[in-house]
Amino acid sequence: MPRQLEPIDLTKLRYVLYARKSTEDEGSQMRSIDDQIADCQRLAEREGLNVVDVEVEARSAKRPGNRPTFTKLLENIGKKYDAILCWHPDRLSRNMLESGRIIDMLDNHVIKDLRFVSHQFSNDANGKMLLGMLFVFSKQYSEDLSEKVLRGTQGNFEEGKSSGTPKWGYVRDDITGYYERDGNYEHIRRGWEMRSEGARISEVISYWKSNNVHRMTKVNRKNKRAKKVQPSQNSATKLFRDPFYYGILVQAGQEVDLRELYGFEPMIDEKTYGIVQELSYSRSKLKPLENKQKVFYPLRGLVYCGVCNDDKPMRVGKNKSGSGKHFLTYRCDNSNCTRKIKSVRAHYIFDNLYESLEKLKFTEKEYLRYSKQIDTYTDDRMSALRTEYKSLQGTRDAKQHKLDETARQLPTISKKSPAYGVLERDLERMQDELVNLEEQMGRVKAKIADPAKVRMTKEEFLNLANSAADKMRAGIPVEKDMLARKMLLNLTINDEMVPSYHWKEPFATLLESKKINFGADERT
Repeated sequence: MPRQLEPIDLTKLRYVLYARKSTEDEGSQMRSIDDQIADCQRLAEREGLNVVDVEVEARSAKRPGNRPTFTKLLENIGKKYDAILCWHPDRLSRNMLESGRIIDMLDNHVIKDLRFVSHQFSNDANGKMLLGMLFVFSKQYSEDLSEKVLRGTQGNFEEGKSSGTPKWGYVRDDITGYYERDGNYEHIRRGWEMRSEGARISEVISYWKSNNVHRMTKVNRKNKRAKKVQPSQNSATKLFRDPFYYGILVQAGQEVDLRELYGFEPMIDEKTYGIVQELSYSRSKLKPLENKQKVFYPLRGLVYCGVCNDDKPMRVGKNKSGSGKHFLTYRCDNSNCTRKIKSVRAHYIFDNLYESLEKLKFTEKEYLRYSKQIDTYTDDRMSALRTEYKSLQGTRDAKQHKLDETARQLPTISKKSPAYGVLERDLERMQDELVNLEEQMGRVKAKIADPAKVRMTKEEFLNLANSAADKMRAGIPVEKDMLARKMLLNLTINDEMVPSYHWKEPFATLLESKKINFGADERT
């Protein structure tokens, strides 16, 4: 028989008030926390309970080991606290591992008492049985809700209804959820035409800004006021790779053809998309001036001019100073650029990068805290990979068309003609590019088939973030380049020789959360 316990004087126990945010209604999270605390404090005052601390949790209770505040709270039972005061049992746990731990601590009299606003708990066999049933109901409710949300999202996507921010040039109908033209449509369409005709992205952005192309952010809990957003270099680059504009919607690692679902009006045709991809691909393959010694240059293709915001990266090479020494430099070759000094010495970039990387100090706690965002990042990355695959596919089709046209011309020219040799070399070059494109498509396809390949493990992430500065300082040029490409999408440098960084995920999310300022501005 279990040993009889003497009645406990509840007024002498040290209660910790525990409140947790609910994810059912994001818009009411802050009010929900305040209400929980207020209700619990009224109960404590009414029953004379001694509340010595208040702990608030922002994490879900669905998965065990995912709530650092709750874990620390349980560790302090018997040290700082004797009992727990909570609004509802589902605030404490929605998974069986932590539910079992709570009941075990009650069995062993480590937790002296539980008090809930919504339920009456008695620390006996019947009370613990009812508590266990409430934990089970909470788990079932949470999982059922997740499944319904997932089914709803998946069903909407299969019907051609996307989530997130609408695409430039379109809005989503409030009733049907389908995409329709907005006031920016014709200007965005003209931007595609300009791009297919050879215009730089910076020229298209200038056209858009001169015609007041913009959209307003929504007002929500995070954004108290609507803000005006104009197309940027980054958003325009993504726009011109998005197959949505000829009818293929890519989201959460999946794709659907909107043209087959409803009367969607594509902004461009597939041929135009292919021409733009081929043009962007060809420009990205522009090489710096040939160097006789074939020296490796770090950060090639990553450094952009922050003065003219040209879509072509700065050319990297070695320049000779007045003293006769050679220095690694990055030069803006845009003839319209107003930069005071066209060439920037590499040390301005690397010295600032060393200092910036010194600030990257993340812990396992921080990694866990933002694991939810990183899970979302994986979905975003899979969508980006599918978009990249479509972009490469469009580039390949356009190049194949050019190659076929060139091949048809060859038999009409005499082999003795100089033009024959030129066409022959063009055919060899285009065939070589097609082979490279097929290899790139194969690598991207492999990542789509195995999402694990796009994510770093926790150990890889922490090791990279916390040792990056030392490795960057001590590394040879190729090591510096490899590290930078793992963490940065690109960087720009202004007229004052101060760089601004555009970080890859998950670093962008983590740096934004820490509000760390780098370089000229915070481009996370």
